[in-house]
Order: sequence, then structure tokens, then C-alpha cells
Amino acid sequence: MSSWRFTGSPKADDTASTVKNSSINNAKHTWPEPSPEWSSAIGEWGWIWFAHIYGFGSLFVLMTLYAFASLYRFRKTLFAKQKVHLRVMNFALMTAGFGRCLALFWDPYASRESTSVIQNIVLLTSWGIATACMTSAFSIMLLIFLETTQTKLGPPKLRNLPLLVSITVANIVYLILSDLVVWFYRKAKVMIFVCHVTLAIWGLAIFVGYFVASVRMWRNLGSTLQSRNSNNQYSIRDVKKLKRLFVFMSAASIFGVFIFSVSLYTSIGEFGVFSSESYAKSWPWFVMQTTMRMMELLLSILIFLIAVNNPRKCNQTLPSLSSRFTATAQNTFELVESQMEAQQN
Repeated sequence: MSSWRFTGSPKADDTASTVKNSSINNAKHTWPEPSPEWSSAIGEWGWIWFAHIYGFGSLFVLMTLYAFASLYRFRKTLFAKQKVHLRVMNFALMTAGFGRCLALFWDPYASRESTSVIQNIVLLTSWGIATACMTSAFSIMLLIFLETTQTKLGPPKLRNLPLLVSITVANIVYLILSDLVVWFYRKAKVMIFVCHVTLAIWGLAIFVGYFVASVRMWRNLGSTLQSRNSNNQYSIRDVKKLKRLFVFMSAASIFGVFIFSVSLYTSIGEFGVFSSESYAKSWPWFVMQTTMRMMELLLSILIFLIAVNNPRKCNQTLPSLSSRFTATAQNTFELVESQMEAQQN
């Protein structure tokens, strides 16, 4: 905030007001990551600021409600193992959406001067938990895809749901601990830096996995199309669904690399804990936050679309066949799956 200047002797009420405002400002800036000078920045942004917080807040509410509805929807999944994966994924997205809309509606980016210390800590931890849950949902969706297509990617020990959940819980526990420590002991800000970098690297690794998995699926699909019966309506339908799945997987990879690269940049750049600036520049900060919220929503939509176009859905209504060469009614995904198994063996 701007420095206080007095001409002459200050009145008692003015002095008390100054001390009160100074206390609020000091409380605000116990957090090492720079934020805009809110009093001037909000006035400079005007209606765009309110469009940002209420627009994105409402969209995250819809995301939370859709994830909650999907918990009921995916109960009909025929495969018990996949059912558990989908429920955990939707619960993670529901938690992420709730954390985002809570912070945006309650006190967006801790911009209100009336915010108490306890409220600030709750907002910080809920925001970080939402980020960790969103990353976890992306990793679980990748696991579902790898298992349904029987694609081998990375060590087998890393391709299981309990490990991914354990990583998420460990991240959340460390995040809460680091927020509490740094809030009361600012010199420990390296803990926040480690948290940001760890989540960014984890996210980048996941979306490299999305890219590799989508490329492998496309290669196997291309080699399999030569042997399919073009008059089979089920095969034509499944091919279209698999092509859409490839597009969604590739888009998730691109958006994921972008968002986690930006996250990594902000953690080490002018918006990070090691920045020498007390306040962030208003418009660059606003553009960065708007871009991040847009990418988070787009990634969440892609995860829902990948779940809807899950390969297992292609053949749930078709008869199960023992050989990939015996019947013309055999659907495309069964051919893709057989081709993958043959190549891996």
C-alpha cells in the first residue's frame, strides 16, 4: 500500500485508523508471494475484475456439480476396477472445483482488507488443495486410459491407483504444513517454492504420459484399420469415438504442458516467493491468473470428455469374441487392443 503522509499534527482518530490499516496491510503481506496493490488495481481493472471472479466462480460451481453428478452416473460402469478409478477421479475434480469457487466467492485472491489471519490461511490451503486434486484427477484419468488400452508406460509399480492417491495425500499434507509454517515464519518460504515446483514437475510428467499414450493409440489404430470391415456399423462408430479420444488426449497433453509450464515459471519468476518486488504489476498478474483459470477449466472439460469417450464404452454393447479374426461384427477397439497386446509380447 502507499505510504502514509501527514501534514501537521495528526488527530487521534486518524492515528488509530492508521495503526489499524497498517496492521491489516502487515497481515496481508506476511505471505511472500507478491500480489497487486489491491486498492489501485481493482479500480484500474474495473468491471473486468468482477467478471473474472464471478464468471470463473460460477464455472467452477458448474464443474463441481457435474463431477458430483458423475459420481452417480459412473456407478453403472460394468468394470468394478474402472468404477473405483472414475469415482476417485470425479471426487478429486469435485474437491478442486469446490476449492476454487469457495476462494473466488468468499475472498478472491485474499484481496479484501477485512480478511482475518484464519480466513487467509483457510483460503491459501483450500486453493492449494484444489490444485493438488486437479493434478491428481488428470493422473487418474491417464491411469484409466492405460489400463483400458493395456498400454505399458513407465514402471508397473507407478501404474496403480493407491500410489497416485498416496502421492496426492502426501502433497496435500506437505502443502498445509508449508502454508502454516511460512505464514508464521516467512524465512521458510523455500517450502512454498518446493511445493510449487513439485506439483509442476508432476503435472508435466503426467501430460507427457498423455502425449505418448495418444501417439501409441493412434499408431495401433492406423495399423488396425486396414483389417476392419468397412461395412460394420459398430466399427465405424468406434473408429470415430477413438479418433475423438485421440484428439482429446492430444489436447490434454498440450494444455497440460502449457499450464504447468506457466505454473513453474510463476514460481521462479516475478510472481514467485523469491521475487524482490513487494507488489506484483496489476495487469500482468491479472492476465496470468485469467489464463490459468481458463486452462484449468479446459483441462477439466477434457478429462470429462475422455471419461465419456472411454474405450471400454465402445464394446460394452457388442458380443465378446475369442479371436480377432473370426467375425465381421468385431468392433474396432477389440482389434486395437489385440494389436497392442501382440506388439508388446
